[in-house]
Amino acid sequence: MKKTYYILGIISFILFMAIAHFVYHKLSMPWDPYLLEKMNHLHFIKVFSVVGTELVIGGGSILLILYLWWVKKDFPGILTVVVAVAGSNVLNKTIKNLMERDRPPFPHGEDGFSFPSGHAMVGIVFLLTAAYFISREFSSVKVKWSLYILALVIVFLTGLSRVVEQVHYPSDVLAGFLIGYSIFTLTTFLYEKRPT
Repeated sequence: MKKTYYILGIISFILFMAIAHFVYHKLSMPWDPYLLEKMNHLHFIKVFSVVGTELVIGGGSILLILYLWWVKKDFPGILTVVVAVAGSNVLNKTIKNLMERDRPPFPHGEDGFSFPSGHAMVGIVFLLTAAYFISREFSSVKVKWSLYILALVIVFLTGLSRVVEQVHYPSDVLAGFLIGYSIFTLTTFLYEKRPT
């Protein structure tokens, strides 16, 4: 099963690069304006935007690190969380400055570039990493799957909220999910292959 995760991580990265190619060369993606218009009325989803903020992800990461340090004494795990979450945040800002894609032309009060969505990218890295370490405490496959599914549902709604708020194009969010999942698979792969 883990091999499948890693293969999906590679596929995700390839798909991210394909979308990035379109964005970098300013090629149109017809579903972007269509979905921006159609999803604008889903106001109840906007509340999930808070999940992707630096305050929530930073605070959650600190709690996860404290758990790995205080309870598990898992120092490679701590390093994995720091590299995954902080690294994805730095990489997100770097890609945004490289791509220089303007945000959708709506009044939203957001600064900075649009591609890829930081809420989607860093959010999926943090939530899947948290689900990964928490799921290791359970032997039940159903519980493990439930944790991952919960993490994915929350991050999906978080990404969706950014489209509803009209601060990101749908392709920004999709790209954030794809590259974020690739980062998650890479960091957990390195964690599991570490010398013991």
